[in-house]
Amino acid sequence: MDYISAIHKFIDPIVVKKDQVVITELPNENPKDRTFLIKCEKDDAGRLIGKKGITADALREVLSVAGKMNNERVHIKFVSEETVSE
Repeated sequence: MDYISAIHKFIDPIVVKKDQVVITELPNENPKDRTFLIKCEKDDAGRLIGKKGITADALREVLSVAGKMNNERVHIKFVSEETVSE
């Protein structure tokens, strides 16, 4: 499954500066664990995390279910920066 495309489908309608969003997969020792890092502007990170983390938890839950269908564990981390560059 292309998790990065799936993440984009969920977060692109939420963020304002779509061109500043960078999603990368972090290396893991266990091939069944998939960890994704979402870097974006500070304001967009606030939108993605949501009040009391509700939006972030919902995104994690949806991707967790998708991962279980592939027998994988999916983890998501957020990083906010003033200016994101590749």
